[in-house]
Amino acid sequence: MSDADAVERRRVLRAAMRTRRAELDPDDQAAASMAVMARLARIPVLRHAFTISGYRAVRGELDIDAALILLAERGAVVTVPRVAGEHLEFVRWSEDQASVPGSFGIAEPSDGDVLPLSLHDVILAPLVAFDTSGNRLGQGGGFYDRALAGCGPARPVVIGIAHSFQQVDAIPREDWDQPLDAIVTEDEIMEFRPGVLDPAI
Repeated sequence: MSDADAVERRRVLRAAMRTRRAELDPDDQAAASMAVMARLARIPVLRHAFTISGYRAVRGELDIDAALILLAERGAVVTVPRVAGEHLEFVRWSEDQASVPGSFGIAEPSDGDVLPLSLHDVILAPLVAFDTSGNRLGQGGGFYDRALAGCGPARPVVIGIAHSFQQVDAIPREDWDQPLDAIVTEDEIMEFRPGVLDPAI
């Protein structure tokens, strides 16, 4: 596949998945979010993690606010991303924290401590599509890829969060793409790096 073909394939995938998410019934969306939350609660690495990054859902992404609140109540430090130029900052988050619409319409903290991503144990990452090799198709800005590449060997465990219909046969890779370690959908948990979700392994 040529570079031009790969770019077009990624563009078509993004458009198709964004359309499908936009057409979701609100009740189905809520049920899927609850199912994902239940699966997240059973993942050992999340139960033992000290610092976890989540995200604030927008445009059909699965809402994980309830899971983040439970993690914070358990004692974990929870952060969410905030766009700062061409990069992401990971800002400590709580349920009652003030937020403002960010560059892409995503609710971002208006204040709070910024923690380096390299100090995180786990990152729960939104996505547009994924495949069974752990490749992730994001929104196209490369924000997560740049943030993860900057962690070096201190890269946290990366768990993608998605609807099951966002799985595709294959995503054309770019050299800078950062793979997922696992994925959680409303239907299943998939590990791409065996044992990564259990810190005892």
